[in-house]
Amino acid sequence: MKNDQRPHSKKEAVFVPTTSVYDFQRPKLERVAQDLHDSLVDYAENECFAANLDAAFHIFFSEDALEILDPEEEAAFISFIEWFIYDYRLSPKGGRLIEHFWKERQGTFGPLEQQMLELWLSTTISLYEVYQVKEDGIGAEDLFTGKRIWIADINMAAGVTLWSVLLCRLLPVGDTFQPSGAALEVPPMFKHDILRQTQADFRRWQRRGKKGGWQAYLKERGYLLNTTIARLFAAGQEELFAQEEELNRRGGGLPRAALGLSPDIREKLLRQYYEEYFRQWPDTPHPGLRGLTPRQYCQSPAGRRRVRELLKELEFIEERKKQAGEVHYDISRLRQTLNLPSEELTSERPAIKWPKPVHGRVAEELRQNLADAGYLRLQVENAVQLWADYCRLARPEVKKTQTWVAALEYTMARLELTAGVTQKELGRKYQVSAGTISSNFRAIWRTLGLESFDQRYTTQEDPYSKLLRFLR
Repeated sequence: MKNDQRPHSKKEAVFVPTTSVYDFQRPKLERVAQDLHDSLVDYAENECFAANLDAAFHIFFSEDALEILDPEEEAAFISFIEWFIYDYRLSPKGGRLIEHFWKERQGTFGPLEQQMLELWLSTTISLYEVYQVKEDGIGAEDLFTGKRIWIADINMAAGVTLWSVLLCRLLPVGDTFQPSGAALEVPPMFKHDILRQTQADFRRWQRRGKKGGWQAYLKERGYLLNTTIARLFAAGQEELFAQEEELNRRGGGLPRAALGLSPDIREKLLRQYYEEYFRQWPDTPHPGLRGLTPRQYCQSPAGRRRVRELLKELEFIEERKKQAGEVHYDISRLRQTLNLPSEELTSERPAIKWPKPVHGRVAEELRQNLADAGYLRLQVENAVQLWADYCRLARPEVKKTQTWVAALEYTMARLELTAGVTQKELGRKYQVSAGTISSNFRAIWRTLGLESFDQRYTTQEDPYSKLLRFLR
């Protein structure tokens, strides 16, 4: 590795807590976190790790990654340093740098440092959806696990847009979290493609004999998210701009006609246009909903989730307009019209009354097994809803819970055309016969009248909808 690509100073990866003071303990926690992170960066710059740093550099900035990532960019290089400190194994079977730091200096730490560092050992980079923005921080949801957390960082709160997706590592500091190093903000339009590609890599990782769920995967391969996002973003710029201009395009000649008008009249016309457009939106066929209207799609739990995803993208666009001082529309009015709860209060795990207790036990096993298999929280909830609907209609007899869990996992794979998930593979996993899985699967599929990318139970946009969007 070239010398000018190595860390020049500690400032390049310094952790800077910026949280407002909420109590007397907060300033002390921030100082401890700052000192601890500085010590970790100092430790990483030790000459004894030079060879490790060079090897790690060529993994993070591989030949493929260099096509899209620039090591000279500060954000990319800081992300690399963070990965080297927290995740990179110094030898194939050896520990990570932070683990060596912990073992060597454990006796020198006070109680707060020990508690904080012990929590930092297991952190990973991840994707977080911003569901709340306040002056003193943001509420974010881990898109892999569904866990909601509070990020106490006023600078981040001032710079992010509602419903954007953050790629970052979050460090526990007291009862809140703070970003370590750089955080990359991504528009929500890229969320599903990022998750889909990451899931595909997760399954390849598991098929190579790796054990563990999302935590283990992200610890080992989370750094690849940087390249995945950069590549998708570069390829999708044109589509992103097209989505942001959707309202203007559908406004016919309004933007051009408005050019010769005074600012006040132009603003009045735009507001009138937005009022009319969004008044009709709930009952206008939408290409992303197989040509159905949002109101029609809200007739099922999975349909409501899909409509909420569309509203998030709209709200992101309108929030960006608001931040730029432009005319914008309050998307919460659409939620009220469609009787959808505020996203801050939404629970994606509805209370289900099971016909028999054993049906509930199947659901709980299904949740755990799908999460371990790399399914996302919304996919898991869709699977549980599918099982609930089937139980309501068929009231199946359950002698062995694994037979139904296996059939349900296969059903979800068939719904979304997931490659590499076979009845034979699931039979080995759950220790049931492939024939039993096939029989239960056919019963589920027939009873519910399922089809590929059935929008009642899938988070994936089907090819038909994508084609409609492309042709509109």
